[in-house]
Amino acid sequence: METEEKKPYMILMASQKGGVGKSTVALNLAIALRLNQNFRVLLVDEDSESASVSEQLGIKADGAGFQEALTGQAEMEQTLFAYQPIDLYLLPASPSSAPLRPKPDHLIKFHSKLARLKYDFIIVDNIPGFFAEEVARYFNDVAIVTTPDRVSAEGSAKMAEYCEKHKLEHRLIINRLGYSKFDLGREEIEKMYGDIAFQVVPEDKIVEEGLAKRKPAYLIDRDSQFSLAIDDLARAFALKRGGGPVEPEFERSRSPGFFERLGKAFFGR
Repeated sequence: METEEKKPYMILMASQKGGVGKSTVALNLAIALRLNQNFRVLLVDEDSESASVSEQLGIKADGAGFQEALTGQAEMEQTLFAYQPIDLYLLPASPSSAPLRPKPDHLIKFHSKLARLKYDFIIVDNIPGFFAEEVARYFNDVAIVTTPDRVSAEGSAKMAEYCEKHKLEHRLIINRLGYSKFDLGREEIEKMYGDIAFQVVPEDKIVEEGLAKRKPAYLIDRDSQFSLAIDDLARAFALKRGGGPVEPEFERSRSPGFFERLGKAFFGR
């Protein structure tokens, strides 16, 4: 009797506003899942306005990317990068100065195909703001990234309500804790969000160093406070997914459309 093939565990990285470190957390989480857990991971950058995943890796995304795959101008397989130092797969954003307003049918078709790819985890870095209702059913989990200032935290609480409306598993990631003396404390955060699961990623200079060097912080120092927190987050998602890594279906061909480029702790209060 054949066993049912395990589908990829799909995580949507969301934030109510920009500038909270969503893409940085998404990239380093993908790396931690790849290196520590040996999962096959695909990171999809759907934030065309910033396209910061490629930027943080020092990769110039000048070929077909998310927008072309979304609209059918390119096959999805032709838009993938392999970040070869760690064999992490990327589907980069297509840089654009204008906001991308995708059609619902394009979103449905794209995410339906994404969900059939043979990966253990697919992490989607979404644009800031509420994600489209049409794609909600494709995700197993939503990671809501916020900073601990009141404006960002209150906006993220609304995002959590939006996830509950669509019956989506979700957890809060409080990024850059300790950056300001005006940060909300743990008790205030728990009061604001109730019993939602949340993870803390502390302020750490290694992140700033990584951005300057265009090298993910996790690859610079895996023992940093930031990396330890990302490790804990990766373990939490690995436990939720369950099971071991899938085996590659086949070696991908090096066709012209597919090319490779080289490119903490918890509350201390």
